[in-house]
Amino acid sequence: MTQGQMPAPNPIQLKITLVDSEPEVWRQVVVPAAVTLADLHGIIQDAMGWQRLHDHSFQIGLGNKRSLLAEEKLLSAVLTKAGDSPEERLRQRSLYYNYDAENGWQHRLVAEPLTAMETADEKVAAARLPVCLAGEAACPPEGSGGIWGYDQFMAQLEDVEDPDYITLLDQYGDFDPNAFDLAAANARLLR
Repeated sequence: MTQGQMPAPNPIQLKITLVDSEPEVWRQVVVPAAVTLADLHGIIQDAMGWQRLHDHSFQIGLGNKRSLLAEEKLLSAVLTKAGDSPEERLRQRSLYYNYDAENGWQHRLVAEPLTAMETADEKVAAARLPVCLAGEAACPPEGSGGIWGYDQFMAQLEDVEDPDYITLLDQYGDFDPNAFDLAAANARLLR
């Protein structure tokens, strides 16, 4: 930690999972408790690898029991009520981030106990919140049509007989659905 730089008070660790993704696309991030949902949108975009091309919203719950959340709300206020830790609060209510309403990329956000940061590098990273600690699988390409469109996209990319195979290969030939680059995620978060 550099002089004059203080670690963020009460950081919150989140696991962000792209609902129904296969392989499961997820990121584990630590964010300041005082982050607004508007700022959390950018953090999720950077951690996942999205490009901020579409609309988004946050909600508590699903279906008839869902409640849309205002962007100026603090994450800590959404996650806690008197006497509850963020982990206890999210066990009671589900927080979702929806990206690209037309295609329906839905992310489930779960508060986790804060991972112990023991090495010097991790302590420095903690002072530069947000930070991505872990993750798995590549973020689907923008415009691939939601989870179901993504499944079709992957099938087409693997089928040499598909009429769109050559076009997809030219555009996405180096796409590896299992790839996750932690350093790249953190570089995006540092911007």
